[in-house]
Amino acid sequence: MTAVQLTQITDLHFGVTPESVLAGIKPLDSFKAVLHAVNDYGRGDDLLLLSGDLSGASSAESYIILNQLLQDYGKKAVWLPGNHDNVELMKKHLVDYPPCPVWEMGDWGILTLDSSQPGTPVGHIRDEELRLVDDRLDQLKGKSILVSMHHCPIALGCQWLDKQKVNNPSGLYDLLASHSNVKLVVTGHVHQQYDGLWNDLPLYTSPSSCIQFKQHSQDFAISDEAPGFRWFDLGLTGTVNTGVKFLSNFDQHPDTNNAGY
Repeated sequence: MTAVQLTQITDLHFGVTPESVLAGIKPLDSFKAVLHAVNDYGRGDDLLLLSGDLSGASSAESYIILNQLLQDYGKKAVWLPGNHDNVELMKKHLVDYPPCPVWEMGDWGILTLDSSQPGTPVGHIRDEELRLVDDRLDQLKGKSILVSMHHCPIALGCQWLDKQKVNNPSGLYDLLASHSNVKLVVTGHVHQQYDGLWNDLPLYTSPSSCIQFKQHSQDFAISDEAPGFRWFDLGLTGTVNTGVKFLSNFDQHPDTNNAGY
């Protein structure tokens, strides 16, 4: 059995039309450019982990566009919702990518969960979701596990954004930490790279496939970094190798004076 290869693409923020623009960038164009970069990097056969905010407008049109695009590019993908998504519309319109909270690949299991809550960008783990995670961890006994959710469970030193982290992380952490086969936690939402720890658990966040947030900012701020993605090589004995790639030749540039969206 070979190592498992996985590529995370997060915070796509598709609009209601292919021409929709977010802070100077067309999210559809940047996502296509990221897919090409993934291919060029030799990861074209990877499973894609789409870790939330696939739509920036909770729109059916976003998911219809995304479903067709993933089909056109011949991609395998699992997704989870973010605070800008609508789960029911995702289930209805991502017709070729039904919900799959547990994906088994060789010696690994990918477990996704929903950290969103209606009407707020703040993350939260519902009691029902925690019970589902407990059941799914039992289902994956004997495998190394990657856990993914949209919201980050820790503060990253970005004051305005840290207010949106998971507001009740302790129950989830205690559950995950009680299973020695949980090897890492992967999140989106923060539109920036982080490689570190959530207490004793390795934690990784990733750049968006469209705009990036300026790190260590007190107020909302967009950086001039290009769209990006994160890759993972998941080893046979639970080892993890990962890195982030930013586009080097994308010809659209973010509006760093944008004050919010």
